Amino acid sequence: MFDSEVTPVTKSQYLQYLRCNNAFHLIREGLVQKPSSASFGGYLEWGDFLQLCRNQFHDVTTIDKTLEKEESFQKTETLILKKKSIFHAHLRFKEFVSTVEYLEYDNEQEGWFLWDFRPIGSIKQDILRSFYFYKQVAEGMSLRILGYKLIRIQTKFVYPGGPINPEDYLLVEDITPRMESEMGTREEEWRSFQEELKNTKEQSVRYSFLEAKPSCRSLKTCLSPSHCAKGKETAKEIFDFRDSSELAKQWFASGYNSYDSVPDSELSPIQKIQKEAHITGNIHFDRKSFEAYLVNATKSVAFLDFESINPYIPLYPQTRPFQHIPYLYSLHIWDSEKNTLTHKTYLHEDIGSDPRVPVMSQLQKDLPPGITIFSFNDFFEKLIIQESAEVFPEFLEFWERVKSMFIDLALPFKKLWIYHPGQNGKASLKEILPCFSTESHGGLSIREGQDANYQYLRLIKKQVTAEEKKRVLEDLKAYCKLDSYGLFLIYRMLQERLSVI
Repeated sequence: MFDSEVTPVTKSQYLQYLRCNNAFHLIREGLVQKPSSASFGGYLEWGDFLQLCRNQFHDVTTIDKTLEKEESFQKTETLILKKKSIFHAHLRFKEFVSTVEYLEYDNEQEGWFLWDFRPIGSIKQDILRSFYFYKQVAEGMSLRILGYKLIRIQTKFVYPGGPINPEDYLLVEDITPRMESEMGTREEEWRSFQEELKNTKEQSVRYSFLEAKPSCRSLKTCLSPSHCAKGKETAKEIFDFRDSSELAKQWFASGYNSYDSVPDSELSPIQKIQKEAHITGNIHFDRKSFEAYLVNATKSVAFLDFESINPYIPLYPQTRPFQHIPYLYSLHIWDSEKNTLTHKTYLHEDIGSDPRVPVMSQLQKDLPPGITIFSFNDFFEKLIIQESAEVFPEFLEFWERVKSMFIDLALPFKKLWIYHPGQNGKASLKEILPCFSTESHGGLSIREGQDANYQYLRLIKKQVTAEEKKRVLEDLKAYCKLDSYGLFLIYRMLQERLSVI
């Protein structure tokens, strides 16, 4: 019997506890808001993925999402008594509640299989932990659980075009053997959770960053430093030290709470560079490394940035799940001898068609041959051109011509050949650009690549009005343009430092 006055404990709360028990209590007691778990764009494809999964089964009753919670639980219980298989089954036992994507009854074995549908390419711990939570609730309801099955994505699937064949796209796995082999671990996690609920019932919880179980890795990712590190909230700057990992936590336990408080004897060469920059406020610049880094750059250089979508349900023939498909690029070309900066861009506005050929065709025209190409983390840009050329051989010559011309502009910041204290240990373009220029992504409607991905996918899914489509297209171009222009600004800054230092 379910006590309506008891605060329900959900699967997401259980998973939160296993990541950080402090966060579990902070959210449960309403002291902080639950972090958003929604990914950009994921729900845009979820309905289609769910339908592909459900189409593998027949004569199954679905618990409608529009039903009230109590009605959903009651309808599930009625169907269980009738030994009917159920999509979106609502289970509850004591204070524990969960929703299972598919609860399957096996007449021959007179028991139940727990199914989950996940648009993922590999199995992670949270999947196994989720199944164990389902198991505890289901067995509490006296259901005989026979095993655990998962439908996920076959990442090697290459979409041939036309309707997707679920047998090729979906991977159906019986993970019962793995669950059974790891049952000891799952039982210990559950026992710990039960003890935590019992020991903290109607009691105030003592929050401690150092005593969190499992422990948080960094105050920077702590849900509420004001609770977990009261009085030492500013100490999180020591977690900005590059490559510190668990070491920073030891420093925190030793009472170090600022860059200058950590002794040099405990720091790596890179961390010493950071410490000095933050204490003095000066920019670190390794001239010798930069001279070697830029020695082969041509006089005219290009700065290239792609925007892409990576849907887990492929949209275009000869693409794989999660493959990045370019739909927009921004290209700035700097001629140092003429002191001119030229901007080229292409945005694929024919939303219903494959953007790869138009994007690559125009880039091939816009990119002058034989010049250095700077990108930030250039592996991404090179991969996009390479994968396009593998499917469309007319671009193979272009790929062979440009692949050796790329230089990664992120490398100097990763290696700390240059470091500005305003970076706070970070090495992303969004963090670096405001440190060395007056430009920033902060004023844009689209500020990060994931959002750009999501917005273009919205256009494809026709979830915008004509007026909104026009605005989104302009926002996408503005975002991508600032990325490539930012690369130019950083390059010019490096050149100026080389000429005066």
